[in-house]
Amino acid sequence: MKVEKCISKQGRLNKKKGVLCLLFLLVCISSAAQTELDSLLKVLDEEIVHSLRYEESKKQRIALIKESTSSYKTSLEEKYHANIRLFEEYESYVCDSARYYINWNINIARQVGQLDWLNESTLKKAHILATSGLYAEAVELLETIDKRQLSVDMLVDYYAVFENIYLYHAEYAQDDEYRPEYLNKMNAYRDSVLRIVPEGTYKYVIVQGPVLADRNRLKDAERLLNNFLLNLSPDTREYAVVTSILAFVYQCDKQPEMQKINLAKSAIADIKGVVKENNSLRALAELLYQQGDVERANIYMKKSMADASQYNARLRNVQASKMLPMIDYSYQMEKELQHKKLQFFLGVISLLSVFLILTIGYVFRQMKKLAKARLEVVCANNELKKLNADLVEANRLQRQLNDSLTETGRIKEEYIGRFLGLCSTYIDKLETYRRMLNKKAASGKVEELYKTLKSSQFIDDELKEFYLNFDNSFLSIFPNFVECFNNLFPKDDVIVPKQGERLTTEMRIYALIRLGINDSAKIASFLRYSITTIYTYRSKLKNKSLYRDDFEERVMKIGSFKA
Repeated sequence: MKVEKCISKQGRLNKKKGVLCLLFLLVCISSAAQTELDSLLKVLDEEIVHSLRYEESKKQRIALIKESTSSYKTSLEEKYHANIRLFEEYESYVCDSARYYINWNINIARQVGQLDWLNESTLKKAHILATSGLYAEAVELLETIDKRQLSVDMLVDYYAVFENIYLYHAEYAQDDEYRPEYLNKMNAYRDSVLRIVPEGTYKYVIVQGPVLADRNRLKDAERLLNNFLLNLSPDTREYAVVTSILAFVYQCDKQPEMQKINLAKSAIADIKGVVKENNSLRALAELLYQQGDVERANIYMKKSMADASQYNARLRNVQASKMLPMIDYSYQMEKELQHKKLQFFLGVISLLSVFLILTIGYVFRQMKKLAKARLEVVCANNELKKLNADLVEANRLQRQLNDSLTETGRIKEEYIGRFLGLCSTYIDKLETYRRMLNKKAASGKVEELYKTLKSSQFIDDELKEFYLNFDNSFLSIFPNFVECFNNLFPKDDVIVPKQGERLTTEMRIYALIRLGINDSAKIASFLRYSITTIYTYRSKLKNKSLYRDDFEERVMKIGSFKA
């Protein structure tokens, strides 16, 4: 029992899954069909706009055919075949012109006594009378033909024309008591066509398709028509007819999207083939009107009526005239509604515009205030920058002053220490020198004493030691002086101290300048040279340097040792 319940439950689940899959498949198919329909309607809209270019091509073909038979040497047979070609061009384009050329061919057939030509032309004239709405005249003309004298192909045409006459009769007599009679006669002639027409041909397919649909064999009809479409070019009259029949089949099969798709294909083919006797565009307009696409339905219906008027198709004019006022009225109502909506939105936009203007004015005033505040901030920033710059400069000068004071303190410390040491040393040396002279004087060595006093050796030694002390003291404060000083000259003019010396005379001159002694007289006194010699040295070195204009200023910038 439990197993049966499980099986039953599993079966219900499988059924639910199957239903869901089927629904999903139908939704996908419907979505794909809608996408294809939208694309086709866009193509149809474009083809309607550019339909005149196809008509111009047709007119050019017609002109070439007429030109080919304009010579007086053209035979009646050539005239006849040219008229057949002109009839085929005008057959679905301009009814009156088609009748003119086929009447001409009837006269030619009678002149030359060609019964086949006469029957062929008579059948074509009956067909054109039927499509233009002259059904009684078409029947009367067909009754003049002895069908026993017709070939198989012409006999097919004979039955097909009768079938079309009663089909048009039935379409015209909607909701009329005679409609069933017309449909019965139409079906009888369809059966006659199917008995003799070869299977797989165009005439077979366009008759068999509706027959299968009437017998509710819709899938067979769809298969037959869709397979035959593969052999047709989408810009031909045959393609338009087959797709219009396929649309009828889908209508019977309750597939409105597929019906509209095939009506759109048929209408596109009619426009490309310059077919003015068409029905697909009108039928598509009615369907679009029913689904609410009033604007497009209005365009299609007006185009259909214009084509019917140009062709002089009475049935198509009647069919369109019944529907056009309804579509036009709905279109005007929709336009009026849109106009009211537009007025409402214009009012709303006007109010919003006023609000926007006020907002812009307010924003503009705020922007002016902001700009003024920003300008004040900029001015304040500039003042602050200036104060910061002054402060930075003051700090720089303070640092320079501090460095200068530190350097001065360092120099004083160094030289005071050196000075005290030298003084003590000189006192000791003078005491030693005094004793040595006193000893010589006490011993009576007057001549040797005189010789010692006359000699400059003592002074030279002391002066040499003095310079060495100066050099050591100066370089302890400015250890990089020699290197920095030589950087102020070309490489070929650098100054190198002699063996045992630390500074040259030229370097000592600028060492004194670096220490702040800039007066040449003081420098000359210190170094025991003449003022002229000092001037010469200073001028010579300045001219040899790389920086003649500010040589001594650069010397002053040579840094001291920072303790």
